[in-house]
Amino acid sequence: MKKVIAILIILLAVSCKNSTKTEVNSFKKLTDIVDQHAESTLQKGNINSIALAIYRNGKVYKNYFGEIDKGKNNTPNDNTLYEIASITKVFTGSLAAKAVLENKINLDDDIRKYLEGNYDNLEFENTPITIKNLLTHSLGFKNKHPKTFSDINDKIAEGYYVDKEIAYDFNIFLEDLKTMELDKKPGTFFEYNNIGPELMAYILQKVYQKNYKTLVYDFLKELEMNSTYLMDFENHKNNLANGYDEKNNLAPLYKNPLLGGAGGMISTLPDLIKLMKFQLESKNPIVKEATKTLFTDEEGDKMGYLWQGLGVAEEEGFYYSKTGNSLGIHSGILICPDSNYGEIVIINNNSDAASDDYFNLFYTIEADLIKFPKINLKSYIKAKVLTDKIAAKKEFEQLKRNENNYFNTDFIDALNRIGYELLKDKKMEKAIEIFEFAISEDPKNANLYDSLGQAHFENKNYTKAKLNYEKSLELDPKNTNAEKYLAKIEKQKIGN
Repeated sequence: MKKVIAILIILLAVSCKNSTKTEVNSFKKLTDIVDQHAESTLQKGNINSIALAIYRNGKVYKNYFGEIDKGKNNTPNDNTLYEIASITKVFTGSLAAKAVLENKINLDDDIRKYLEGNYDNLEFENTPITIKNLLTHSLGFKNKHPKTFSDINDKIAEGYYVDKEIAYDFNIFLEDLKTMELDKKPGTFFEYNNIGPELMAYILQKVYQKNYKTLVYDFLKELEMNSTYLMDFENHKNNLANGYDEKNNLAPLYKNPLLGGAGGMISTLPDLIKLMKFQLESKNPIVKEATKTLFTDEEGDKMGYLWQGLGVAEEEGFYYSKTGNSLGIHSGILICPDSNYGEIVIINNNSDAASDDYFNLFYTIEADLIKFPKINLKSYIKAKVLTDKIAAKKEFEQLKRNENNYFNTDFIDALNRIGYELLKDKKMEKAIEIFEFAISEDPKNANLYDSLGQAHFENKNYTKAKLNYEKSLELDPKNTNAEKYLAKIEKQKIGN
């Protein structure tokens, strides 16, 4: 009996070792795919540089791509500091959660309890603004911000204060607050704003009898985020990443004239990874409290303590997130505790095209993170498809047999998806090449002819577009998309 048990123990140990090895190998494949996604995003030309990190089941990967300033060969690194803009708010939210847990404040407190002077205007039909409203962007104001504060922010965005002191502070802000009018009941309407987080910072100062910056730095010290700073650009300008605006001009820094509850923090990627790990690994009750749902808007979007995008998805479970959008830097962090993964992506461009590429990259990476340790075979094989289609097919067919380790295991579907990705990136000739190869592999597939028809249509070769849409319709008479495009071609008298 002892001998049997010993054998079982050995077999179990070997099994665990092999399982661990498999996951390590899978994680390497995952990180290779993440790199591929990032490089492909850079090739579109809308983004200068990318810093990203992923966390899955205790493993962390980070990498940097591109140049902060094009042509200067200055790839970001672990010392690069980024404006994280509104991600600053989650620190305010965490400190508010701490204050609630310590009974320093109550979520239902009328905020006027902490304000000196007359603020009769901070209520609507006898319903006052509460702490909870500050944390959930549900204040009920007719205008988002006081006019003077809005004007100051406009000048900051224009670069007016690059080399000037800002003639505005929190005392002026409090006076401006007395001019604000409510036209909605607090807690019933979401409008993103900076008033709530800044007032929350002010209240935290009051209840702890400490400067807000001190409170933040004490919390950062707990998280060992030693390269994160609040309202301190000048002392760290040598490591501060340049950001670029809509016209690809150097963007000014966002100099927050208030306390820093809503924005003004700078951080490195390694420090933000510590924040991500704190959210996923820490048993600190602040994490649970700060991610409670405090508000749900009319569209069903939920908010916690200044965390946004709270929800429960069928596959990944509970998740929450926060983005930061300074004048030249776009950043975001996603936390999925139920599935034990997280993601951070930072770029230093803020045009519409850059933002589109940013979100596409963010969600593409997340899609692969969700299913780990399964690997997206389509993503894994894409680079090889673009260089050696025959070898790619051979490797794909070999790997897809192991469906326990891979998903997206239909080769023809993978080719079609890759073709559309190329089409979206305006790589027309390469997309056409991939669609043609797919058809050679499956010549009776109506959908592939439809795809090739679209590629030719977008490439303005209407004759070939017409031929492929007609072939698709021949194979599938119910293809209404082919009919629609053939009608477009006929109407414009093209392709004849």
